[in-house]
Amino acid sequence: MINLFRKIRQKLLAENRVTRYLIYAVGEIFLVVIGILIALQVNDYRETQQTKAREKAFLHGLRSDLLLNLDELDRSIDVYSRAGRSAEVMISYFEGAPITNMDSLNFHTMEVLYWDPFVRNNSTLREMISSGSLGILSDDSLKAELLQMELRYDKIDGAQEHLRFDYQEYLYGPYFRTGDIGQAYKDYITILDGTEPTKKNSANPKSIKVLLNDPAYKNGFSLCIMNGRDLIEVLKAIKVSSQQSLSRIDKQLNETDTL
Repeated sequence: MINLFRKIRQKLLAENRVTRYLIYAVGEIFLVVIGILIALQVNDYRETQQTKAREKAFLHGLRSDLLLNLDELDRSIDVYSRAGRSAEVMISYFEGAPITNMDSLNFHTMEVLYWDPFVRNNSTLREMISSGSLGILSDDSLKAELLQMELRYDKIDGAQEHLRFDYQEYLYGPYFRTGDIGQAYKDYITILDGTEPTKKNSANPKSIKVLLNDPAYKNGFSLCIMNGRDLIEVLKAIKVSSQQSLSRIDKQLNETDTL
Protein backbone atom coordinates (compact mmCIF):
# COMPACT_ATOMS: atom_id res chain seq x y z
CA MET A 1 0.00 0.00 0.00
CA ILE A 2 2.82 2.40 0.83
CA ASN A 3 4.56 1.58 -2.47
CA LEU A 4 1.31 2.24 -4.34
CA PHE A 5 0.94 5.71 -2.80
CA ARG A 6 4.59 6.46 -3.59
CA LYS A 7 4.16 5.49 -7.26
CA ILE A 8 1.06 7.67 -7.57
CA ARG A 9 2.90 10.68 -6.14
CA GLN A 10 5.89 10.11 -8.43
CA LYS A 11 3.62 9.85 -11.45
CA LEU A 12 1.81 13.07 -10.63
CA LEU A 13 5.08 14.92 -10.15
CA ALA A 14 6.49 13.53 -13.38
CA GLU A 15 3.42 14.74 -15.29
CA ASN A 16 3.77 18.17 -13.60
CA ARG A 17 0.29 17.96 -12.14
CA VAL A 18 1.05 19.97 -9.03
CA THR A 19 -2.56 20.81 -8.19
CA ARG A 20 -3.66 17.22 -8.35
CA TYR A 21 -0.59 16.24 -6.37
CA LEU A 22 -1.45 18.69 -3.61
CA ILE A 23 -5.05 17.48 -3.51
CA TYR A 24 -3.81 13.92 -3.37
CA ALA A 25 -1.28 14.77 -0.61
CA VAL A 26 -3.97 16.42 1.48
CA GLY A 27 -6.22 13.42 0.98
CA GLU A 28 -3.41 11.10 1.99
CA ILE A 29 -2.75 13.15 5.13
CA PHE A 30 -6.49 13.07 5.89
CA LEU A 31 -6.53 9.29 5.59
CA VAL A 32 -3.52 9.03 7.90
CA VAL A 33 -5.20 11.28 10.48
CA ILE A 34 -8.41 9.23 10.24
CA GLY A 35 -6.38 6.06 10.74
CA ILE A 36 -4.67 7.52 13.81
CA LEU A 37 -8.00 8.63 15.28
CA ILE A 38 -9.50 5.19 14.71
CA ALA A 39 -6.46 3.57 16.34
CA LEU A 40 -6.77 5.91 19.33
CA GLN A 41 -10.46 5.14 19.65
CA VAL A 42 -9.76 1.42 19.54
CA ASN A 43 -7.04 1.84 22.15
CA ASP A 44 -9.33 3.94 24.35
CA TYR A 45 -12.05 1.34 24.02
CA ARG A 46 -9.67 -1.42 25.04
CA GLU A 47 -8.44 0.60 28.05
CA THR A 48 -12.03 1.38 29.03
CA GLN A 49 -12.95 -2.30 28.85
CA GLN A 50 -9.88 -3.23 30.90
CA THR A 51 -10.76 -0.57 33.50
CA LYS A 52 -14.33 -1.85 33.69
CA ALA A 53 -13.06 -5.40 34.10
CA ARG A 54 -10.74 -4.30 36.95
CA GLU A 55 -13.55 -2.34 38.57
CA LYS A 56 -15.84 -5.37 38.35
CA ALA A 57 -13.18 -7.58 39.96
CA PHE A 58 -12.70 -5.04 42.77
CA LEU A 59 -16.47 -4.80 43.26
CA HIS A 60 -16.70 -8.57 43.68
CA GLY A 61 -13.84 -8.44 46.18
CA LEU A 62 -15.47 -5.60 48.12
CA ARG A 63 -18.77 -7.50 48.09
CA SER A 64 -17.14 -10.61 49.56
CA ASP A 65 -15.43 -8.54 52.28
CA LEU A 66 -18.69 -6.79 53.18
CA LEU A 67 -20.57 -10.09 53.47
CA LEU A 68 -17.86 -11.43 55.78
CA ASN A 69 -18.01 -8.19 57.77
CA LEU A 70 -21.77 -8.44 58.20
CA ASP A 71 -21.42 -11.93 59.68
CA GLU A 72 -18.58 -10.74 61.92
CA LEU A 73 -20.57 -7.67 62.98
CA ASP A 74 -23.57 -9.79 63.97
CA ARG A 75 -21.31 -12.13 65.92
CA SER A 76 -19.52 -9.30 67.73
CA ILE A 77 -22.74 -7.46 68.57
CA ASP A 78 -24.04 -10.69 70.09
CA VAL A 79 -20.80 -11.29 72.04
CA TYR A 80 -20.69 -7.77 73.50
CA SER A 81 -24.44 -7.83 74.25
CA ARG A 82 -24.15 -11.10 76.16
CA ALA A 83 -21.13 -9.78 78.04
CA GLY A 84 -23.07 -6.65 79.01
CA ARG A 85 -26.03 -8.66 80.29
CA SER A 86 -23.76 -10.91 82.33
CA ALA A 87 -21.86 -7.89 83.67
CA GLU A 88 -25.18 -6.48 84.92
CA VAL A 89 -25.85 -9.76 86.75
CA MET A 90 -22.39 -9.60 88.31
CA ILE A 91 -22.96 -5.99 89.42
CA SER A 92 -26.16 -7.11 91.14
CA TYR A 93 -24.10 -9.58 93.20
CA PHE A 94 -21.78 -6.77 94.26
CA GLU A 95 -24.84 -4.81 95.35
CA GLY A 96 -26.20 -7.59 97.55
CA ALA A 97 -28.25 -9.88 95.31
CA PRO A 98 -28.14 -13.46 96.66
CA ILE A 99 -25.99 -16.00 94.81
CA THR A 100 -28.23 -19.04 94.61
CA ASN A 101 -26.25 -20.90 91.95
CA MET A 102 -22.45 -20.98 91.93
CA ASP A 103 -22.38 -22.55 88.47
CA SER A 104 -24.43 -19.64 87.13
CA LEU A 105 -22.01 -17.22 88.80
CA ASN A 106 -19.12 -18.86 86.98
CA PHE A 107 -21.09 -18.75 83.73
CA HIS A 108 -21.68 -14.98 83.95
CA THR A 109 -18.07 -14.42 84.98
CA MET A 110 -16.80 -16.27 81.92
CA GLU A 111 -19.29 -14.55 79.60
CA VAL A 112 -17.60 -11.28 80.51
CA LEU A 113 -14.01 -12.51 80.73
CA TYR A 114 -14.19 -14.29 77.36
CA TRP A 115 -12.36 -11.99 74.91
CA ASP A 116 -13.31 -12.39 71.25
CA PRO A 117 -13.03 -8.97 69.56
CA PHE A 118 -14.38 -7.83 66.21
CA VAL A 119 -11.96 -8.31 63.32
CA ARG A 120 -12.62 -6.41 60.12
CA ASN A 121 -12.35 -7.85 56.61
CA ASN A 122 -11.05 -5.10 54.33
CA SER A 123 -8.33 -6.77 52.26
CA THR A 124 -9.77 -5.57 48.93
CA LEU A 125 -10.06 -1.95 50.06
CA ARG A 126 -6.52 -2.02 51.47
CA GLU A 127 -5.25 -3.34 48.14
CA MET A 128 -7.08 -0.61 46.23
CA ILE A 129 -5.74 2.14 48.48
CA SER A 130 -2.15 0.85 48.47
CA SER A 131 -2.12 0.42 44.68
CA GLY A 132 -3.78 3.77 44.01
CA SER A 133 -6.76 2.03 42.42
CA LEU A 134 -9.52 3.54 44.55
CA GLY A 135 -10.27 6.06 41.78
CA ILE A 136 -11.27 3.17 39.52
CA LEU A 137 -14.64 3.03 41.27
CA SER A 138 -17.14 5.00 39.20
CA ASP A 139 -19.60 5.42 42.09
CA ASP A 140 -18.32 8.35 44.16
CA SER A 141 -20.90 7.72 46.89
CA LEU A 142 -19.61 4.17 47.28
CA LYS A 143 -16.04 5.44 47.64
CA ALA A 144 -17.14 7.91 50.31
CA GLU A 145 -19.02 5.21 52.23
CA LEU A 146 -16.06 2.83 52.15
CA LEU A 147 -13.63 5.48 53.39
CA GLN A 148 -16.07 6.51 56.12
CA MET A 149 -16.31 2.89 57.23
CA GLU A 150 -12.53 2.69 57.44
CA LEU A 151 -12.57 5.60 59.89
CA ARG A 152 -15.24 3.83 61.95
CA TYR A 153 -13.21 0.62 61.87
CA ASP A 154 -10.26 2.56 63.27
CA LYS A 155 -12.55 3.85 66.02
CA ILE A 156 -13.60 0.28 66.81
CA ASP A 157 -9.99 -0.86 66.99
CA GLY A 158 -9.24 1.92 69.46
CA ALA A 159 -12.33 1.17 71.56
CA GLN A 160 -11.55 -2.53 71.67
CA GLU A 161 -7.96 -1.88 72.65
CA HIS A 162 -9.20 0.37 75.47
CA LEU A 163 -11.70 -2.29 76.58
CA ARG A 164 -9.00 -4.98 76.51
CA PHE A 165 -6.83 -2.83 78.79
CA ASP A 166 -9.76 -2.49 81.22
CA TYR A 167 -10.22 -6.26 81.19
CA GLN A 168 -6.57 -6.87 81.98
CA GLU A 169 -6.37 -4.18 84.63
CA TYR A 170 -9.64 -4.67 86.50
CA LEU A 171 -10.98 -8.13 85.66
CA TYR A 172 -8.24 -10.58 84.70
CA GLY A 173 -5.83 -9.46 87.41
CA PRO A 174 -8.20 -9.76 90.40
CA TYR A 175 -9.85 -12.94 89.13
CA PHE A 176 -6.63 -14.76 88.23
CA ARG A 177 -5.22 -13.98 91.69
CA THR A 178 -8.29 -15.25 93.52
CA GLY A 179 -10.66 -17.27 91.35
CA ASP A 180 -10.45 -20.68 89.70
CA ILE A 181 -10.47 -20.10 85.95
CA GLY A 182 -10.30 -23.81 85.15
CA GLN A 183 -13.42 -24.68 87.14
CA ALA A 184 -15.22 -21.57 85.93
CA TYR A 185 -14.57 -22.61 82.34
CA LYS A 186 -15.90 -26.13 82.99
CA ASP A 187 -19.09 -24.71 84.47
CA TYR A 188 -19.38 -22.31 81.54
CA ILE A 189 -19.14 -25.10 78.96
CA THR A 190 -21.54 -27.28 80.96
CA ILE A 191 -24.23 -24.59 80.91
CA LEU A 192 -23.63 -23.85 77.22
CA ASP A 193 -24.03 -27.55 76.40
CA GLY A 194 -27.16 -27.77 78.55
CA THR A 195 -25.85 -30.73 80.58
CA GLU A 196 -26.09 -31.30 84.32
CA PRO A 197 -22.99 -30.23 86.26
CA THR A 198 -21.04 -33.09 87.82
CA LYS A 199 -20.16 -30.96 90.84
CA LYS A 200 -22.49 -28.70 92.76
CA ASN A 201 -21.42 -25.31 94.17
CA SER A 202 -18.09 -25.53 92.37
CA ALA A 203 -17.04 -21.96 93.25
CA ASN A 204 -15.17 -21.39 96.50
CA PRO A 205 -17.34 -19.17 98.78
CA LYS A 206 -14.25 -17.60 100.35
CA SER A 207 -12.77 -16.58 97.00
CA ILE A 208 -16.15 -15.24 95.90
CA LYS A 209 -16.35 -13.10 99.05
CA VAL A 210 -12.86 -11.71 98.37
CA LEU A 211 -13.77 -10.84 94.78
CA LEU A 212 -17.09 -9.22 95.70
CA ASN A 213 -15.25 -6.99 98.16
CA ASP A 214 -12.74 -5.85 95.53
CA PRO A 215 -13.78 -2.42 94.14
CA ALA A 216 -11.41 -2.77 91.18
CA TYR A 217 -13.13 -6.00 90.18
CA LYS A 218 -16.55 -4.33 90.39
CA ASN A 219 -15.31 -1.36 88.35
CA GLY A 220 -14.19 -3.78 85.65
CA PHE A 221 -17.75 -5.03 85.18
CA SER A 222 -19.08 -1.45 85.21
CA LEU A 223 -16.61 -0.46 82.48
CA CYS A 224 -17.60 -3.53 80.50
CA ILE A 225 -21.21 -2.31 80.52
CA MET A 226 -20.47 1.34 79.71
CA ASN A 227 -17.81 0.84 77.04
CA GLY A 228 -19.58 -2.19 75.62
CA ARG A 229 -22.75 -0.19 74.96
CA ASP A 230 -20.83 2.48 73.07
CA LEU A 231 -19.00 -0.17 71.07
CA ILE A 232 -22.23 -1.93 70.15
CA GLU A 233 -23.70 1.33 68.81
CA VAL A 234 -20.67 1.85 66.55
CA LEU A 235 -20.88 -1.76 65.35
CA LYS A 236 -24.57 -1.30 64.52
CA ALA A 237 -23.81 1.92 62.61
CA ILE A 238 -21.16 0.14 60.54
CA LYS A 239 -23.61 -2.68 59.87
CA VAL A 240 -26.07 -0.17 58.35
CA SER A 241 -23.28 1.40 56.24
CA SER A 242 -22.12 -2.04 55.11
CA GLN A 243 -25.62 -2.97 53.98
CA GLN A 244 -25.93 0.32 52.05
CA SER A 245 -22.57 -0.22 50.35
CA LEU A 246 -23.53 -3.80 49.53
CA SER A 247 -26.73 -2.59 47.87
CA ARG A 248 -24.76 -0.07 45.79
CA ILE A 249 -22.32 -2.75 44.69
CA ASP A 250 -25.08 -5.22 43.78
CA LYS A 251 -26.85 -2.54 41.74
CA GLN A 252 -23.65 -1.66 39.90
CA LEU A 253 -22.82 -5.30 39.19
CA ASN A 254 -26.35 -5.94 37.91
CA GLU A 255 -26.08 -2.94 35.56
CA THR A 256 -22.73 -4.23 34.31
CA ASP A 257 -24.11 -7.70 33.64
CA THR A 258 -27.02 -6.33 31.62
CA LEU A 259 -24.79 -4.31 29.27
